[in-house]
Amino acid sequence: MHRGLPGSVVWRLFRSWWWLALPAMMIAGFVGLLALRQYRPLVGGPTPMPPERYLPSPPGLSVESIATDLEIVWALQFAPDRRLFLTERPGRIRVISPEGRLDAQPWKTLDHVHHEQEAGLMGLALHPNFPREPWVYVMYTAQKKNGSFNRVSRIREVNGRGGEEQILLDGLVAPGAHNGGRIRFGPDGMLYVGTGDAWDPNRAQNLQDRAGKILRLTPEGNVPADNPWSGNPVWALGFRNVQALAWQPRTGVLFAGVHGPSGEIEVGRFREEPKAVYFLDRLDIVKKGGNYGWPEVVGRVGIQDYLAHVLFRLRPPRTTWFRTETPVLVFSPAAPPGDLLFYDAALMPDFRGDLFLSVLGFGAAGAQTLMRIRFADASNPLQPTSIERWFNEKSGNAVYGRLRAMTVGPDGAIYIGTSNRDGRELSRGPRPGDDRVLRIAPIRR
Repeated sequence: MHRGLPGSVVWRLFRSWWWLALPAMMIAGFVGLLALRQYRPLVGGPTPMPPERYLPSPPGLSVESIATDLEIVWALQFAPDRRLFLTERPGRIRVISPEGRLDAQPWKTLDHVHHEQEAGLMGLALHPNFPREPWVYVMYTAQKKNGSFNRVSRIREVNGRGGEEQILLDGLVAPGAHNGGRIRFGPDGMLYVGTGDAWDPNRAQNLQDRAGKILRLTPEGNVPADNPWSGNPVWALGFRNVQALAWQPRTGVLFAGVHGPSGEIEVGRFREEPKAVYFLDRLDIVKKGGNYGWPEVVGRVGIQDYLAHVLFRLRPPRTTWFRTETPVLVFSPAAPPGDLLFYDAALMPDFRGDLFLSVLGFGAAGAQTLMRIRFADASNPLQPTSIERWFNEKSGNAVYGRLRAMTVGPDGAIYIGTSNRDGRELSRGPRPGDDRVLRIAPIRR
């Protein structure tokens, strides 16, 4: 009958193999600690910033209001016939005539628009062959019996007014905030759609979820065959809230403006990361199939941040940090993007190739501004070389308040819409005539 090993034999075995047993016990203890640790994202540092200056009144430029008494202008685009289409977030598509007159009657008022917090009628884009293909594309929050959802649809113009609506993409999750909403046709003729994480950060890393992504569709709403994942509209993932899209003319590279994690700080996600307060909002170069890290990776992360995270958090990040894309800029203080625009017209040649970023902001120093970002190094056309913050003093005194929608007119002027009636904190507060469309052009001599 087997009675087990004698005690002396066990002791001799332990003395012979202690150098293996002790590390195994230490590893087991370390794994136990990992299981008890609360997960925290990998937080890096800010990007190096180019030289900046503030210009409350940019020299040589005039600013005039071409339309007033609007309500939360979200998107602007000119048609080939020089009409300016715009969206008001409560659900109205408006048109300004080539002579500069705002049509009192909306081009179309969308039914069942759910307008609350950041939700409502958002992005607008004209078909690349408009008006031969007379479609106006929109993204908005629709109210349904079982709740509200974001959708992308297109509306056919008939006799100068909006007619039938065709829904292209429906059922996008729509909370009160983090809806994304910017839509743009790219140089490839495809429709790009920016979405937010719907206030549920984990959606951003799920390829089967369309929240926290940049989507790419054909003009008919189908998935292009050359998307990175077959049959999937996702073009890039890992975003918190995509609000701005623009292509650099000389390179064809797509840039995105993305809101940072200020809300997560409020609810405690970053309560042990005080440096996260200082670098929130991002400017990204968007690559096919790229992962931009949210919510696992925040800011500009290097090897030192990764090692510190593992050593002090006792847990590696769930997303492989070196496979996520590094932002071009992470703004400090916060600069929540409203829209992006590369200037490429002849009227103001000094601005050609510059990126304009409209900043919403909450009245903090330097927020609520029109940011001019220059790329003056011909050998590195994707690297910003200087920044100007227009219509703002460094103290935070904004001239026009919250700036959002932007476009370039057929005359070469820059047109920009304000969002001062959206109920958010303002540095200057709404004024009579808000919201409005502004025209920025050289002073007439």
